Amino acid sequence: MREFKCTCGADKPSRIDSNRQVFVKRELRDYFVDLLLKTGYREVRDPAFSQGRGIAYLVKNTTGESNRHFILWHLIFEEIKRYTDEVKYHLTRGPDVEFTSLDGRRIAVEVEATKKNYGQMERKLKILKKYDGWFIVVAKSQDLKHYQGYGPTFTRTKIQNLIAEYFKPEPQPEPKTKPQPLPKPKTEPYTNSSYLYQQPIIPIDKSKTKRKRYTL
Repeated sequence: MREFKCTCGADKPSRIDSNRQVFVKRELRDYFVDLLLKTGYREVRDPAFSQGRGIAYLVKNTTGESNRHFILWHLIFEEIKRYTDEVKYHLTRGPDVEFTSLDGRRIAVEVEATKKNYGQMERKLKILKKYDGWFIVVAKSQDLKHYQGYGPTFTRTKIQNLIAEYFKPEPQPEPKTKPQPLPKPKTEPYTNSSYLYQQPIIPIDKSKTKRKRYTL
């Protein structure tokens, strides 16, 4: 991996990976911005996982796809990589991105920046259906309905939460039997309290207890 280094300024990275094809412009030092623009990168604005005009990126798009598709594809790949190393991308055949979820399923992601016709999508679906799960991400929200007829489709604003769901641990099942409280006795302990407290106390006459003496 080749790196470019810069010693100017301390608030931003002092080196960058020259093999990286997408950079956030505001995160780079001016030296690197000038260097990348001179080495084939272009400045492109994109909303990433939000809406609107977006922020500026420096992009070196070496594919036949549009910059809109290329940036979103790259960002999805990087987002999945936050959760797992079992992720890869395809430039030609196969889905744009594939990864392994927390429960071991193979998931495919297809990014669409333009409307494809029925024949094109049928060829794509044959590949996607070989996976345990898959979904389509549309770069433009107005294309959502067009692709929903083919399968699960989401706009860019839903992707971060969607990816996180694939790596959320399943809740632990509750025990089948909960500890039961001790059974209460049907009747209270027998004390015959009514007898103890209602009967009068009879004094003992000690004179009657003396034994009579007999003389022979």
